[in-house]
Amino acid sequence: MITGTVADASNQQPLADVTVTAKSDVLQGEEVTVTDATGNYRLPQLPPGVYTLYFDKTGFQPYKRPEITLRLNRTIRLNAQLLPDEFETTLEISGTPPAIDVGSTRTGISVDTDLVRNIAVVRPGTKGSAARSFESLAELAPGANSDAYGISLNGTTSPENGFLVDGLSTGNPATGVLGSPISVEFIQEVNVITGGFMPEFGRSTGGVVTAVTKSGSNKFQGSFFSNLTPGAFEGSPEPVLREGNVVTTKQKLWNLGDFGGDLGGPIIPDKLWFYVGVAPSFTRRQLERNLNTFVLDAEGNRIRDENGFSRTEPILGTTTNYFADQRSVQYIGKLTWQAAADHTLTLSIYGAPSSSGGDGRFGYRVDDNAVEVENLAGNYAAYAHRYKQDSRDISLKLASSFMEKKILLDATVGWHHQFDSVLPSDGTGIGSGQGLSLLPQFEMQRSSRPDPANPSRSLPAFYSINDFEQLPDPSVCDPAGTVNAVRCPVTTYLFGGPGFLQDRTVERYQANLVGTLLFTAGGHHVVKAGFDGEIMTNEDVRGYSGQVLYRENVNGQTFQDFRAFGYLVGPDDVRIQDSVNPATRALALGGFLQDSWSVMDKVTLNAGVRYDTQTVYGTGGDVAFELPNQLSPRVGLIYDFTQQGRSKLYASFARYYQNAVLAMVNSQFSNITRIQANRRRAAQGDAPGCDPLTQAAPYTECRDDKNVIPSGSPEILSKKYAQTFAINSPVDPDLEPQSSDEWVVGGDYEIFPSATVGLSYTHRDMNAVIEDMSRNEATNYFIGNPGRGIASEFPKPVRNYDAVTLAFNKAFSDLWLVQASYTWSRLYGNYSGLFRPENLQLAPNVTSDFDLISLTENKMGLLLLDHTHSVKLYGAKEFPLTAKIGLNLGLSYRGTSGAPINVTGAHYIYGPEFTFILPRGSGGRLPFVHNIDTRLSANYRLSGDMVASVSMDVFNLFNFQAATAVDQRYTSETVDAIIGGTTTDLANLKARGTDRTVVVNPNFGKPTAYQSPRSIRFGARLSF
Repeated sequence: MITGTVADASNQQPLADVTVTAKSDVLQGEEVTVTDATGNYRLPQLPPGVYTLYFDKTGFQPYKRPEITLRLNRTIRLNAQLLPDEFETTLEISGTPPAIDVGSTRTGISVDTDLVRNIAVVRPGTKGSAARSFESLAELAPGANSDAYGISLNGTTSPENGFLVDGLSTGNPATGVLGSPISVEFIQEVNVITGGFMPEFGRSTGGVVTAVTKSGSNKFQGSFFSNLTPGAFEGSPEPVLREGNVVTTKQKLWNLGDFGGDLGGPIIPDKLWFYVGVAPSFTRRQLERNLNTFVLDAEGNRIRDENGFSRTEPILGTTTNYFADQRSVQYIGKLTWQAAADHTLTLSIYGAPSSSGGDGRFGYRVDDNAVEVENLAGNYAAYAHRYKQDSRDISLKLASSFMEKKILLDATVGWHHQFDSVLPSDGTGIGSGQGLSLLPQFEMQRSSRPDPANPSRSLPAFYSINDFEQLPDPSVCDPAGTVNAVRCPVTTYLFGGPGFLQDRTVERYQANLVGTLLFTAGGHHVVKAGFDGEIMTNEDVRGYSGQVLYRENVNGQTFQDFRAFGYLVGPDDVRIQDSVNPATRALALGGFLQDSWSVMDKVTLNAGVRYDTQTVYGTGGDVAFELPNQLSPRVGLIYDFTQQGRSKLYASFARYYQNAVLAMVNSQFSNITRIQANRRRAAQGDAPGCDPLTQAAPYTECRDDKNVIPSGSPEILSKKYAQTFAINSPVDPDLEPQSSDEWVVGGDYEIFPSATVGLSYTHRDMNAVIEDMSRNEATNYFIGNPGRGIASEFPKPVRNYDAVTLAFNKAFSDLWLVQASYTWSRLYGNYSGLFRPENLQLAPNVTSDFDLISLTENKMGLLLLDHTHSVKLYGAKEFPLTAKIGLNLGLSYRGTSGAPINVTGAHYIYGPEFTFILPRGSGGRLPFVHNIDTRLSANYRLSGDMVASVSMDVFNLFNFQAATAVDQRYTSETVDAIIGGTTTDLANLKARGTDRTVVVNPNFGKPTAYQSPRSIRFGARLSF
């Protein structure tokens, strides 16, 4: 909105009945309003863009104010003065229009095409980087940091963010992450709201990322573009030094890029516009797999290198190269129709189908877009999958105004669709009984055998690589069948089929209606009331190749049916299922009422409340649980001491609620059961045994019921097979929805034209959290609020975020721009959010953090997403060389404190890294990380509006290689937490249930990842 006051320049008295006209390329026709008795005018419902305002009144000289930039979701104040006709002088325009949003207490950043065009954005290798997804622009905001699944805002996790594109919610209803990765090429502006927002935004405890796609205009405009990041120019990565391994895999970029075009223009000038675009993209990474042998001395002991690691040597002729390939296409179509004066309809359609893997290549995981394998310790068929993804969005929006724009109506209906599939690399279907889907997966992990001299002790018993693969010269390694390999031991090896498979379809049907009333009563009021509703569905087809995943016992004598869908119809009468088909849905309804009351153009009071309710249905259609009474008060106060829109002091309070996502519902309320059993490896009597090293695919001998070892417990009715996992988890009848509170206080001031400086403080903390828990150490689980109700014996979830931000912003004008910020923050507690950063567990509301009381010990401390200091500097300058030739230079610096380090061991139920031996964050911190990126582009004006340009973006210019992750596993042995312990206590750490000092992991504290090496992206564009 643009608002302001018009006064008589001769006496400074307000002028009524002044006609104020707004014109812009983004408008169909023009927008007109008239000042009221107080001289105030308001131009609402304006799309973001650059405007010119015209002021006219009989008896006064007309006045024109050009170059007014209006950002998305912003309110700016522009006052004007008119001279009476009898004055012979004219008013000259001086200064620039104000840049401060005086209508709200929102914090964050707006990113438009000027910023994207002038600085290097969307780093190669990050999520969605090939398609250059708009989500990565959120990282530019103060208080924003990358996490595994997107961007963390103000201490939250990325699945907690809300995403709105052209008013349509495009978050994945199953997991909460972004579902529609639209290219920045098709985006006009992105507004990253990190806090302080009003009740019109709801259902997220993170931030809100709103985007507006480009539209047509009265001129035909378009572009052709291409971008390529060749792997040949990638900087040298710092090698990750680890304790030697027989199987190693190295990754490097091969190429990454996109190309495409867009076009917009009039079908009927000032009446009907169109905009279309298409952009294919591609990513290829090379995986080099090598086999190695340990170097031994004369006594058969491993020789150590200068870093204390066991020395290894590559085995000649065992290098194998693979590619991980991904292909996608983004498309968009948009129609903007002014059906009548003050009534505009906009239809938007966009999508992004993609595929990866298969045919001898590896794929990219669905949720974090990372290569599916890190170390290929197994055969290709067991690790590789064929991925397909498709997102589609359709929205129809009506914007209407009545009674001279005093009453506004905005209505949107839309559909968000996503399809994800994870199939065997040969493309065979789940449960099809063909190809690789017929093969069970085997996890080979033999590591110990009884000591003949002391049966209570164990001796090592590792396989040789010769047990699994044919080497060019088998003699360089221990022979196949060796009891314990020492030259080429294998700790874990996967072979057989690809294991877990899934088809997932999610839908989000949504509608919202917002009415706005503008009136004057003791000041100027903007009252909004709205209602919105969503129906979200999630339908899965899940299965395991060969119906089962077999996990070898560490003694090598038995195999466990570790993962298999099935059920018992009677004692030991089992039915194994090829696949299961959970289908869940949720209904969310909400409404809000808010008022923005401005008094004397100095003080604005924003106050409102939002009410939401959500009903979740499990497989079968029964109500799983309800989350009513989500009452969200929001209040904010703004003081503009300049009364000209060039300053504001502000404070706000808000409560935010988080929607429950459907992946949790599919997990806990799907009527799915699993079957477990233990099988003999060796043949016995008429039982053929289960030995994948001697039996041939598809290993049907393993499935023989005679191999199953019955339980000796007399209390167990079914001796051979155990049915696990609750059919439907019990729910606390007083379950409270997940929510957080936020306080913000700050100030902004325009220190010179288009440049503002701001200082703000933000505090956030959690109220209730929804999680799954078990009182009986993993026998049964229930859904509740830790620390409340039936889960009162569990610790209360804590996530306290405090941050102070100093920011300077200079919008692009006079051929330069700067955005700079420094944020000090502290993130403390025992709860990270909707995913668990320690092991990248994306399981909203059912992470393992509160599963068992024993898992909550030592969990209070600095959280893994804590970054004390964050510095962000972005600057650009345009250099006109001639009337036709120009250069643009952009420079970026990002500096961030390293994350805290934990000290972990194995939990007696959950396994490695789930016991926090010392309090969270006791292992120190990672080093400070520096990144310097540059952009250089050259532009040549061919004719009129036709401009050709070439560009080069260099990311991590100096190839900084700070460690970004370290091995936090102090020991692989099962241990208990040392409650409140310090590092000095580690010397006396004992294996659980023994008096034996643990074996320390030789990799503990050693880097597992470094900064992405330098990469260079070349671009070319023709705009017309």
